[in-house]
Amino acid sequence: MNTEVIATFGRHLLLRENAGEARKARPQGRSHEIVCGDRVRCETNGGETVVVAVLPRETVLRRTSLRGRSEAMAANLTQLAVVVAPQPAPDLFVVDRFISAAECAGLAVLIVCNKSELPEHAALREQLQPYAAIGYALCDISAAQAVASPATLAPLRAALAGHTTVFAGQSGVGKSSLTRQLTDDPAEIAVGALIKDEEGRHTTTASRLYAVDGGRIIDSPGVRDFAPAIDDLEPRALGFREVASLAQGCRFLDCRHLQEPHCAVREAVQSGGMASRRYESYRRLRRLYDQLWEKRPASERAARRR
Repeated sequence: MNTEVIATFGRHLLLRENAGEARKARPQGRSHEIVCGDRVRCETNGGETVVVAVLPRETVLRRTSLRGRSEAMAANLTQLAVVVAPQPAPDLFVVDRFISAAECAGLAVLIVCNKSELPEHAALREQLQPYAAIGYALCDISAAQAVASPATLAPLRAALAGHTTVFAGQSGVGKSSLTRQLTDDPAEIAVGALIKDEEGRHTTTASRLYAVDGGRIIDSPGVRDFAPAIDDLEPRALGFREVASLAQGCRFLDCRHLQEPHCAVREAVQSGGMASRRYESYRRLRRLYDQLWEKRPASERAARRR
């Protein structure tokens, strides 16, 4: 039976079996790292449902914790949607960090341009053109206009269909508003009623999976302060697809694309073959990657050099 984790909150879980009703559960012990989207094996103990095993994951999105260790945020995803908006001013290095993690996890990437009703939207679209040029899909929507005209979200609903998608992005870009409008369904509201403490108050969920129009979305607070897990980053290109392609022309196989001679990536930046702003994001992420590795135990650093 396919049992899936659809919400995590503290040491408690919500499970759903084969699209049936949701039920509460808890993990057995503390050895299991269980996240939203996990498929699990359960047993009943004294009338309580206990998760005894996490089944192999097809994909997993990880971040770097404050201690510099990798921790899972969501599992069995197929797509990451980065939400941006004209206000607050977009931090494109944040966008690039999310895309890097998605690429290294094998996820499709969707860039959602919210607040398209604002006059600054055209300027934002111009900033995002380098992403479209290398094959990333962009979707223009307005959560504010969708309140009166839900059909305005049709392009986003179409892009989510057939995918399990996690929303990511800066605070204030409208992720929560989009989630509410996409999941205004009585069945999902009923599931939300289960996420309460003993006094009937809603608890803060670590993550929640919703069904939406032929797809699913995961809302995870962990994306707010996101840094990619360095264990998952492909060390030569760090998830930058244009770097991965251009690096095949570098003279040295271990080229880091920073100061090395005969570097095809740097040559492409100088000739306009790679966006200079994307290259600067690569350099910043490379510095972060190296700094985090230096915090690892000496044995791990030595194994990396071999």
